[in-house]
Amino acid sequence: MFKHIAATLISLPVLAYWLILSPVIPDAKSDNVYYTYSDDGKWKIAVYDVSPTTPISLVQYLQEKNYIVLYNENDEYIGQSTPFCYQSLFDYNVAFPGSNLDDLTFLPDECDYNIPAKNPRWWSTTIKFRLSL
Repeated sequence: MFKHIAATLISLPVLAYWLILSPVIPDAKSDNVYYTYSDDGKWKIAVYDVSPTTPISLVQYLQEKNYIVLYNENDEYIGQSTPFCYQSLFDYNVAFPGSNLDDLTFLPDECDYNIPAKNPRWWSTTIKFRLSL
């Protein structure tokens, strides 16, 4: 009985990581990345394709769904858009963080693609840890 509980406690976080976060781990070596830079050069966003690592993300990959990642001027990972909603990015507007704005604001807002620059969301913290390994 204890082995089953222990196996469940170990496998559930791994399964959740695989299903939720594995399709949206940024790959710096990818050739299909599009960058947009802020006017002051302090920020940049990268538009990545969803990785086909799960059955659901394979469908999203075929539908050309994307997610965005915010980097600072030193190419340090700051955060990224939600892993729970993806959209195709053909035409968009971005308001970068600045003196009176703490978040990257993204339009259109089909999904919540706003990225906090100062207080990252849990998935950004988890992915930042994963990228540091």
